[in-house]
Parts: sequence; C-alpha cells; structure tokens
Amino acid sequence: MPRSVFITRLVVALLIGAALWYIWIIASPKLEIGGASPDQQQLGTLQDLSPYDFDDSGTGVVVTAQGTWLVGRVDDEYHRLEPTTQGVNLTEQLYGKNPKASEEEGTYSGFFSGSKPQTTFVSRLGDDGEFKPVARLSGGASLVASADGARVFLLTDLQRPNGADGQVVFSSDDQGKTWTLLADDFFPGIGGALVLLDPYFYSKNEVWAWGLPEETEDESDSVSTGVYYSSVGGLHSTPIMTPRSLLVGSEYASGKRPDIKQWHDSSDQVTHVLQLDARRAYIWVSQRFWGSSPDGKGGNVAASVTTRVELTRTAGTWQVGRIEREDGLYITDLGSNGEGRVLGLIDQGSRGQAVVAEMNTTTLAWQPLGDVPNVFSPLAASTQAQRLWVGRDSLMISTYSEHHPPRWLYWWGDANISAGAVFYSRDWGQGWKRLALDDHGVLGFDAAGDRVIWAKQSQRDDVGIHAYGLR
Repeated sequence: MPRSVFITRLVVALLIGAALWYIWIIASPKLEIGGASPDQQQLGTLQDLSPYDFDDSGTGVVVTAQGTWLVGRVDDEYHRLEPTTQGVNLTEQLYGKNPKASEEEGTYSGFFSGSKPQTTFVSRLGDDGEFKPVARLSGGASLVASADGARVFLLTDLQRPNGADGQVVFSSDDQGKTWTLLADDFFPGIGGALVLLDPYFYSKNEVWAWGLPEETEDESDSVSTGVYYSSVGGLHSTPIMTPRSLLVGSEYASGKRPDIKQWHDSSDQVTHVLQLDARRAYIWVSQRFWGSSPDGKGGNVAASVTTRVELTRTAGTWQVGRIEREDGLYITDLGSNGEGRVLGLIDQGSRGQAVVAEMNTTTLAWQPLGDVPNVFSPLAASTQAQRLWVGRDSLMISTYSEHHPPRWLYWWGDANISAGAVFYSRDWGQGWKRLALDDHGVLGFDAAGDRVIWAKQSQRDDVGIHAYGLR
C-alpha cells in the first residue's frame, strides 16, 4: 500500500474514531447509557404501583434501623384501587366510613386541593422481599422516622376533623401495625404544607424542624429564626429566638458589590441546622442575591452571605451564642456522616458554582474537596450541583451539565445539549463515578448502610426496588 494512501486512511480512521468518541460522550448520559452498578441487589418488589407513583413530595423509600418503608401516591382518576383488607385505612379511622360527608363539611381537604384526588400508600418491607401495605389514606402524606427507627410519623395534608385547626399527623410505635392521631400539632409554629416538612432527628427524641426566618427591621429582643427544637420527638417544640433577624436585605448585597448596577428581584435562601453533640448545635441561613454582570457581556452574578448562629445547651435549654456573618458563602446542602464528618455543597464564587467541601467542626472553616462531577467529562460543560447525600463512608451527588458543541462542528448556529446524572464517591469527593441511573429513579438513600435505593422508570407495574452499595 502506498504511503500516501495509508496516511489518508489513518487520518480518516482517526477522524471517524474521534467523532464516535464525541457522540458517545454526549449521548450516553443523555440516553442514560452506561454507568456503574456497584454491588447491585434487589431490595424488594411492590405490586400494583410503578415508579411514576413516586415524586419529590414525600414519597419514596425510608430506611431505618428497624425497617424499610415505602410511600407511594396515585391519582385516583387514573389508578382504580381494588378493595383490600391489608393495612389500616387511616381515612376511615379519622373521619369514619363516609369521608365524603366530612369533606362537604370542610373538615376533609388536602393541601393539594386544586389537584385531582389522590391516595397515599404506606408499605413496609417483609422478610419475603415484598413490600406489604400497612396503611393508606385519601390525600398526600410523607413519612419520617426517629433516629432509632422505633417511632414513625406520617405527616399528611389532611385537616383535623370536627373543624379543629391544624393538619393531621399519625404516629406508630409498633412498625405500622397501629396508628395514633397526635393530639397536638407537629411543629405548629412553622406553618405551611406539613408534607413538605423535613425534620432532622438527632437522637430518639431530639428533633429539629425549620421554616423561614422572621424578617424585621425593627429593634427587638426576640426575633424568630424559623427553627424549632423538640426534646420529646416533636410532640412539643420550642422556637429558637435571636436578638435580631438572621436575614439581610438587598441593600446589604448592593453595599458589598457596588459595581453591580442592576439587581434582580429573584434571590435564593436556605436554612440548615446541625447538632454536633449533646451541647453544641448551629444554624446557618444562606442568602444569594442575583444581578446583571457589571462587565456588560451578559450573564448574571451573585452576592452571597451566610449567617451562622451558635447554640449551646445549658441546663437542658438551648442558649443563643455568637451570631456571625460570612460574606461570599452560600451553603446549598449540608450533611453529617454520623461519625464526626460534616460535608456540604458550598458556593464561594459569584456564578452559583458549588463545590464539595468539608467543615472543620472545631473552627467551622470550610475546606473544598473538589469540583462537582461534569456529566459530559472530559468535554467542557457548565455544571450545577442539585443535591448531595452523605453516607457513613460515601458521598452521592446529582448534577446537571450543559455542553456547547464547538462552532466548527455546529457552525450554522448556537447549540447546546444538557443532561443530568448521579455520581458516587468512595474517597470523599476526590473522584467520582457515574451510576447507572438518573436522579428521577432515586427513591431513597440509606446513609448508615451507604446504599442508594432506586427503581427503573420504564417499569410500569409490580416494580422491583433495587439498591446499589456504595462502599
């Protein structure tokens, strides 16, 4: 073969190979092809429901030290329910066998009253590998458990019967065999939709919950942080008050960034609470204000600030200590591995780009561990972290990336391709591997066991619930 022909064929082969490699890199996450399946196992099966019956509003799998629970929700119009004697009918227990009458009297209405009627199922994994129904109710609900798993709460969007104020909460101390209506409201000071509440249990009875901090410009001796603490499992709670509001206004951001001339109305705000030991706890309130880039080249920039509150327990009561603000810090997510390590997604820049970092529990300083994984790596892409899960010995993160093909490849206009993916790390964020699932398939995370619980979105009925071991 002549040398010129060989070189020509080699160049063509290399170009074809490069094109195929490029297509594979951008197509595999978009089409959910590939990814690792570490220690894959079937956790259990669930009859009559599909992955489409789970969303981000309180449904999914909750793993405790005493059992594995599954909460699903169906639209009554599209899913005809067969009569069953399995599990407790909580609607009948609450309103009697004629809930329609209660609904007409205004005592039975869900938070999602504008949507179509729904039914929530609660199941528990049995020894035979099947999720057994333990309860159902007409409406929305989410399940939370005490730290030891001995008590579970079902937070619902149902109104209390007989015209009483507040939303219904059931509890079970026997792993779902019987359910008791709480006599008092569960963290009533927070307000809002109870099914969206995400309480944080530090121990069997110690639990924290939070809403929005109080905004006030007036001088006051006590302003609500929006955080509540309970030493009796949420049955009674005490608000955490501070001498001044933890929030700052937009004028604070403009004072820190006078070069930004045009500020937007939109802003981000999030609260985190973490109890480090029996005597120390902290509250973080992060705010991020967005404005137009001062260089005039388009795009947005942000000014961030985080207010931290130190809490010390004295004689059984939490006392507010130092209140400090840290400019240029926004904490997107925060979690503890239960063995002294605290990790989070933090943004210390002006573009909303978070990194994985570890907090020194003595100095409270943050040490970045690495960038969040790019879905289209090694191609250039802008990546946003969506959520971080902290396990005992692992991390899991969901990210969303957007890649712009080079203009010489797509010369007739601007183009972009985007996709989301879930990654895990066994070395605390130093290296990441993509999992063979997307974030829509994640049903739960077992932090103590370093497992992610998932199901295939393509499966319609009698779905198999799977797990990946991340250790």
